[in-house]
Amino acid sequence: MRPLPRHGHRSRTSRRSRAAGPTRALPQLRLFQQLAVPPGADARAVSPLYADDLSGLAPALVVVPTRDAVADHGRRYAERLREAGTPVRLSEYPGARHAFLTLPGVEPQAEAAQAEILAFLRAALAK
Repeated sequence: MRPLPRHGHRSRTSRRSRAAGPTRALPQLRLFQQLAVPPGADARAVSPLYADDLSGLAPALVVVPTRDAVADHGRRYAERLREAGTPVRLSEYPGARHAFLTLPGVEPQAEAAQAEILAFLRAALAK
């Protein structure tokens, strides 16, 4: 599950710098945010980024496309996992856009990221 922006939370750098990008415009982000986490809703029910306790979880691989308006949320999630003592590897794909993993053959880094995820899962499941 992809970390979502918290309703009413101040924009992070990636959200501001990528708001006019081809994959997400700021008005679209605000709409998605309102639909996913309406005012008064608990963001913890929608995104693991806002969970109270991230300790004791399985090792995690957090894949972040750097040209994503919510890239900072992925970085923050990895940081919170690390702070909680959960093994985590943050893997950033420079120049990759939101949903790049779903576009092999279109997004140049999709296949490499998919291979990284597969290798991570194989190693984790072999233990």
